[in-house]
Amino acid sequence: MFNGYLLKLDGKIFPLNLIQPSTYTCTPNQILDEDSYTDGDGVLRRKILPHKRTKIEFNTPPMLESNTTELRNLIKNKDKVTAEYFNTGTGQYASGAFYIPDVEFIICKLYIEKKDILYDSIRIALIEY
Repeated sequence: MFNGYLLKLDGKIFPLNLIQPSTYTCTPNQILDEDSYTDGDGVLRRKILPHKRTKIEFNTPPMLESNTTELRNLIKNKDKVTAEYFNTGTGQYASGAFYIPDVEFIICKLYIEKKDILYDSIRIALIEY
């Protein structure tokens, strides 16, 4: 059941105003393979591992540099973060250990007089260990 948030990182709710709703995806329980190959007859041979991974992705709305502090603080522990997330596959919350791949801040516009920068929407991904 949805409790009013999509994601918590290290116990802190990730604000919904930093998530463009139409971009939030949760791909739970992705199958992992080890050394899969296609044999001489063209048949795919898979060794499916017991561990499954979840991937969460979304974009932020465009934002000013002066408004990025909260986002930067939430994603600063990129190597390992505990995430509690709304699993769209089950309609329940789940949790796990994730890493956040490099985040790019793409400059959309410079406001020289205001000394501010407008960033395009920022893609955030979390990939479970």
